[in-house]
Amino acid sequence: MSHNLNSKLPVVRGVKQCSSILIILMILLSTFVLTGCTGSQKVNTEKTTETTSYQVTDTQGQILTLPRKPQRIVTLALSSDEMVLGMTQPEKMVALHYLADDPGISTIADQAGRVPARMREYEAERISSLKPDLIIAPDWNRAELIQTLRDLGLPVFVSKGPSSVVEVKQAIGEVAQAIGEEEAGKKMIAHMDKELADIAGQVKAIPPEKRQTLVLISHMAAYGGKGSLFDDLCTHAGVINGASASGLGKNEALSKEGIIKINPDLLLVPTWNGGKLDVNKVKTDLENDPALQTVKAIRSKRLVQLPDLYLYCASQDIVHAIRDIMYAAYPDIKGSGK
Repeated sequence: MSHNLNSKLPVVRGVKQCSSILIILMILLSTFVLTGCTGSQKVNTEKTTETTSYQVTDTQGQILTLPRKPQRIVTLALSSDEMVLGMTQPEKMVALHYLADDPGISTIADQAGRVPARMREYEAERISSLKPDLIIAPDWNRAELIQTLRDLGLPVFVSKGPSSVVEVKQAIGEVAQAIGEEEAGKKMIAHMDKELADIAGQVKAIPPEKRQTLVLISHMAAYGGKGSLFDDLCTHAGVINGASASGLGKNEALSKEGIIKINPDLLLVPTWNGGKLDVNKVKTDLENDPALQTVKAIRSKRLVQLPDLYLYCASQDIVHAIRDIMYAAYPDIKGSGK
């Protein structure tokens, strides 16, 4: 019957069927449109994360409102440059420390070429000319400079200037919040924690009576004493920092007499030919100095050169310095593959 075109009943059914099909099509179309709209909203939300305003509080308690994720970042330290480039693209920075290109002292030399400007001296006028939308200043920067930059209406975020591994992680967390890359910051800290846990496990196996004493022959006249970042590295590496143990403060210079008194098992000597320093001459002079011939490190020829780009950094790559120090003091650990 349904195929009899002359019957009225089939016509009525056909109309109902057409109406039903039309309704179904409209529902399907509506579902597609709504799904499409939802998809568009999701895409737009992802895009607007770059343009959504947010507030951050710096290490000094200052609240900074940023209209979007910064696209023209300037930091006032090489360590902060390293942190930022560990979490975001070089294209979001407009300037780096002038040593950023030097692989002997910088951990970001391979990325530095993609950032246009360099700064040797941090001067307000020069920084302002770069038109930054965020300035990250470790709290060891001059207070007058930070205030001048703020007076110029520039957005300044003060982060922790690290003097310990814990403070390095604190600074990373602060910088990550400032640049809107909190997840990247968390991953970076998690990676550090994993490395530190592995090192701690190796250090735990070293008996206290076998702990080695070392002294850092620094690029800086007054660095490496009690309370310095290097002092904390030594603690994590399971070695005794001779300068700290002798009572030398973190801003006090180590004398030749001090080295003799400490009588270290190991001397760390520079590897980076920064400025006019001849690292090979430094090592040779120490080895041949008549006054130092009673020092254990000299007698056993344990003058070790570790990569200065890690030894002097205050960023996430500091874990490499800790491992390097541990292996230098306890080569058997490295040889055993523990």
